[in-house]
Amino acid sequence: MQITFLGTGPMEPIPRQGHNDLICQDAKKFKSKSKRTRSSALLNYQDFNILIDASPDFLIQIKQNKIKKVDAVLITHPHFDAYGGIKQLNDWLKSPIPFYCQKRTWQVINKRFKKLPNLKFKAIKPFNHFQPKADQPLAETINNFAILPLPVQHSVINEQKFPTLAFKIKNLLYCSDVKKIPAKSLKHFKNIQNLILDAAMYFNKQIFSHLNTSDAILLAHKLKAKNLYLTQIGHSYPPYSAAQKEVQKFASQNKIETKVNLAFDGLKIKL
Repeated sequence: MQITFLGTGPMEPIPRQGHNDLICQDAKKFKSKSKRTRSSALLNYQDFNILIDASPDFLIQIKQNKIKKVDAVLITHPHFDAYGGIKQLNDWLKSPIPFYCQKRTWQVINKRFKKLPNLKFKAIKPFNHFQPKADQPLAETINNFAILPLPVQHSVINEQKFPTLAFKIKNLLYCSDVKKIPAKSLKHFKNIQNLILDAAMYFNKQIFSHLNTSDAILLAHKLKAKNLYLTQIGHSYPPYSAAQKEVQKFASQNKIETKVNLAFDGLKIKL
């Protein structure tokens, strides 16, 4: 199993138009790890490709990562940065594939994009395992492979209108947008081998709907995660190399047992 970080950025990609700050300057350099498209990932298991969120940068991301096919889609929540590439995905596909999200999330998406013939909605419910299955005649459910959707709090002002999920898949837990994890979900986060976690705001910065760097690192340590990959990296961060040094310094000073990594667009991890 392998996961590719297609995008690791916030709602507005980096560099930002008209900006000349340090992170945007660095992001304009060739192959800079500070350059970030909106958060999305591709999970590959037994030649089955699962797209986690379809960002507005979908076509850029698949071109950069030389993605030739997508067999199923998971959507974490109904914010535009998570689903804004749906029309691009639909038009890019050669045949229909299953599209997994909560009913409320599909209602938001379907209201904005009414004609999506290549995306076959499959309702999922929190805490209920499901197995992705392509609609092509020769495709079969993947053996010994199930996905567990876990509710988390992200849009804390109106969580019912914008419900948000994390996805637990074997030894991986993908949680790109979160401020707080409810107790019922939290027990599934404990002792996970690979935790991908929202760290949108840099150290000492706060926003009501996301974790910051120290929040994410300390939470992973408390949960006894073996490996932590920080994503959803926002504009408050310094350039990648400086941020990575500070992340490692913080982990060392606080005796964090979890191995902490600052993710970047194009990062591949074998799981």
